[in-house]
Amino acid sequence: MKLLFAALMLLLTLCLLLSPLYLVWIGFVGEFSFWTRVLLVVIGLMLCRLTKPISVITGRDWKIF
Repeated sequence: MKLLFAALMLLLTLCLLLSPLYLVWIGFVGEFSFWTRVLLVVIGLMLCRLTKPISVITGRDWKIF
């Protein structure tokens, strides 16, 4: 049971960590209207600024993100 809970928490953490990067990526390659794509990129970048997924993944403090 502990292993299942740990696996679920790992997946949840990965989803929360990578979702801002996914929003930015979808904003660039998605088949949406221009303003929807701009909104996705802006929201994704704001969330990247709050959660700093690149810094968490690499273990270094990147000032850009």
